[in-house]
Amino acid sequence: MAAGTKRGHDSGRAASVRDRNAKRGRTELRTVTRTAQRPRKGESKESHSIQTTEDRDASQDIDHSEEEEEESGEEDLSGKSYSALLTLLKSNDKAKSESEEKPETIQQDQHEQHPNTEDDDELAGENFDEDQVESENESENELENDEEDLPDEVATDPFEVHFNQPSDEYLEKEEKLVLIEHNKWTASSKETYNDLSLSSTTLSPPGEGITHVKFKHPTSIEDFKSLKMRVLDAYTSEYGNDLTTLDSVLLQPILNYEDVNYQYKTYTNKSYRKLYAMHALNHIYKTRDRIIKNTAKLHQAQENNQDLELRDQGFTRPKILILLPSRESCHTLVELLIKLSGTTQQENKKRFTAQFHAKDVPRNNKPQDFQDAFKGNNNDYFCIGLKLTRKSLKLYSSFYSSDIVIASPLGLSMILENPDKKKRQYDFISSIEVLIVDRANQIEMQNWDHVNTIMRYINKVPKDFHDADFSRIRMWSINDQAKLLRQTLVFCEYLTPSINNLVSSKSFNLSGKTKFKPIITSETSIMNSIGIKIKQVFQRFPSESPTSDPDSRFKFFINAILPNLLKTTSYEDGIMIYIPSYFDYLRIKDYFKTSTKFNFGAIDEYSSQSRLTRTRHEFANSKIKIMLYTERLHYFRRYEIGGVKNIIMYAPPTNPIFYKELIRFIAKSVFKDECDLNLVTVKILYSKWDATALDRIVGNERAPILCHSRNEMYEFR
Repeated sequence: MAAGTKRGHDSGRAASVRDRNAKRGRTELRTVTRTAQRPRKGESKESHSIQTTEDRDASQDIDHSEEEEEESGEEDLSGKSYSALLTLLKSNDKAKSESEEKPETIQQDQHEQHPNTEDDDELAGENFDEDQVESENESENELENDEEDLPDEVATDPFEVHFNQPSDEYLEKEEKLVLIEHNKWTASSKETYNDLSLSSTTLSPPGEGITHVKFKHPTSIEDFKSLKMRVLDAYTSEYGNDLTTLDSVLLQPILNYEDVNYQYKTYTNKSYRKLYAMHALNHIYKTRDRIIKNTAKLHQAQENNQDLELRDQGFTRPKILILLPSRESCHTLVELLIKLSGTTQQENKKRFTAQFHAKDVPRNNKPQDFQDAFKGNNNDYFCIGLKLTRKSLKLYSSFYSSDIVIASPLGLSMILENPDKKKRQYDFISSIEVLIVDRANQIEMQNWDHVNTIMRYINKVPKDFHDADFSRIRMWSINDQAKLLRQTLVFCEYLTPSINNLVSSKSFNLSGKTKFKPIITSETSIMNSIGIKIKQVFQRFPSESPTSDPDSRFKFFINAILPNLLKTTSYEDGIMIYIPSYFDYLRIKDYFKTSTKFNFGAIDEYSSQSRLTRTRHEFANSKIKIMLYTERLHYFRRYEIGGVKNIIMYAPPTNPIFYKELIRFIAKSVFKDECDLNLVTVKILYSKWDATALDRIVGNERAPILCHSRNEMYEFR
């Protein structure tokens, strides 16, 4: 979803965009499939959305693919070392021949020299120009004063233990167990933190996992001895030495390079961001200093006529990939990285601020979480590289000379699967060692399919050589085993199957996986905070498996709910049917049209503004008896729907806040004396596969009862 960024030279266009947004809310909703290209000015747009019989406003289309994509076939894991070597050697010969034909060019410093002329539909931050000035093997004098290769420290450093100590034999054995035989991961430990209302479960890989470094009850940031001194100093100057209990609990698995899935529950909880930002910087500095030290050792061995092999690199330089939903969230993170990096100079900062930051805010009548999600520049089309040196942080660095790549899933997927196959690039994410996905729920509402695209390309053996020193590349990179050591950190407000799948099924980190789950009691559940006693009926239907669940739900709805819809409600009008999945919505809408005679209206995130306004008005005035309403429309607009007297939730809302807001639609009608509080009803259809969503609504104690007890219907007030 794009919003206008303020431009000095284009203020009229930006003003018109803001005026349109003020009148129409969040209407700039775009459709982009994995292989779609954004049209440039003057070109016609192609529609890639699912078409229905209704007219669409082309500027509002969104790609609705929210289901996990099955990866077909199993990768042939044999002979990978030879294949990777052959591919890279061939590309090296090609690169050499091309370099002989092209004269060397000196790259001018881009600092403050690029006017901010990019259109909002241009990919912000894209840069594939090779930097000629510095290589990854930087000079020895950049080493920090506190760095010495003491055997005891190396043996207890999580970075060394995770990336440099696993043997080829160990990785080959684990590769067979994890990637080929798909053996089951086992729960090795469970912890409960009652003061944090949090629990954690750690899963260990089949066979033998990488040994963790033990931290003895850390209460201060200085207790984590593996942190680089410059990172530690920057952190303490900004936040002090003391750690909260939550920070300590989260930092231990993060610094041990375990996968982490953390649900932060509310948008106001932002403390975890400084932890993963510090970890990312610490990883970059450790990688750089390890390379510098080994380069010095190799020079010394060469002078002494000794043979020495030290492997400390990947195919390409970028080591950290961070996925975020909007340019504004990227700007916020970069500001945090600057604070914690210990750098004194930032290149291209003014250009970055102009292109990624805006002071626009949503209307103040919207909920607080909506205002937080959509404030500033919420354009979701960007991919930018960051390069760190001893004293400076360079923005807009070439992807192949960057240390950190920050991107929206949409922006990165458009590079990975450019419609012009000659322009496709994926080599720069071949050596990612830490993948971070933040604000995952916002990304899922945009289009989770782009995340699936990225997961297919990350850690893939590159097509070209990119001047890599093959004698320094780690064998697990050459053997296509990088996915066994890549750390994945996922942060979300609430867990959904797609987000859970990112750590559960698409990550194979041999250091293990730690999943944090909030403890939600009946007192702290969203149901207990509604503020009005409305009859809420939970109706369970039988479902054999998650794959057959959509069909089972639809059959139950049309056979058990629809035939008696008007008979089981006290009012024949004001019936809202809330549908979380867009695909379910299309199915039900088509059934209403072809197989029923109900007087109904249907609005979704594709509907034109005129249709949205007309349908809401007719529903509020009882001209339309039934209204179909999608979850993503509510996410992007957060309407206050009038005239609601009964609600049927086709499935539990994924966001628990939406459950509360929907019920308050009825409360609004009650307060206006349009209906009687004792006659209104909310009915929620669910199966045992909806347990995670039910947890957030009714609490951890009630949800198992609702899913597995003999009774199929439960009533709450």
